[in-house]
Amino acid sequence: MSRALAIALGLAVLAGCSARQDKPAPAAATADASGFLDDYSALRAGGPDDVLLVYRDPNADWQAYDKVLLEPVTLWRSGKKSLAPISEDDLLRLANDFEAAVRQRLGASFPVVDTPGPGVLLVRLGITEARASDPVLDVLTATGASGEPATQKDGPLSPELQTFIASAAIEGELRDATTGLLLAQGVDRRRAGAPPIDTWGDLERVFARWADRVCSGLATRTGRDS
Repeated sequence: MSRALAIALGLAVLAGCSARQDKPAPAAATADASGFLDDYSALRAGGPDDVLLVYRDPNADWQAYDKVLLEPVTLWRSGKKSLAPISEDDLLRLANDFEAAVRQRLGASFPVVDTPGPGVLLVRLGITEARASDPVLDVLTATGASGEPATQKDGPLSPELQTFIASAAIEGELRDATTGLLLAQGVDRRRAGAPPIDTWGDLERVFARWADRVCSGLATRTGRDS
């Protein structure tokens, strides 16, 4: 799959309520960027309630948007063998569960549509553990999520999957679905000292809390929280 076709969050990534920060993004945070975003140079350190790194267009007319189009979540890795200890099914479930949590929370504030149009925000999210400088990138795409809770059985996460979750980033962007204008983008990671995620149930709750925090910010920004 080509990189252009593969790019499909964090949403929170894009939707926190705090204003754009003037503090530049730490160089270490963007030096080995995955390439999911087109341009990392505009990112700035987020505020206390924001994502780790964020950019928002200061001239964006957020009130003009009242619908969202969510593209399938993608998972970026450095070639298929880079995450070989983790089963493909677990990686796909990870992407699907994340998409389901975001879609469910978005649907509480916005009509979720399937096609671009006036007033539609395009939401693109990726779970990344890759670098643009890697000779080979491989992308998995979520197979579709209804926004309903996952039906798979709860159980422990493999140690390898726990390690991946701890080191991976959520990257995302918001664009005008009709013109492609970039409105916001960001990168988020698990904070140091965050509670461990040991089971699929733990992971689903983390996804739900993250989606609620960032989607609430987007709803406030666009006036959809009333």
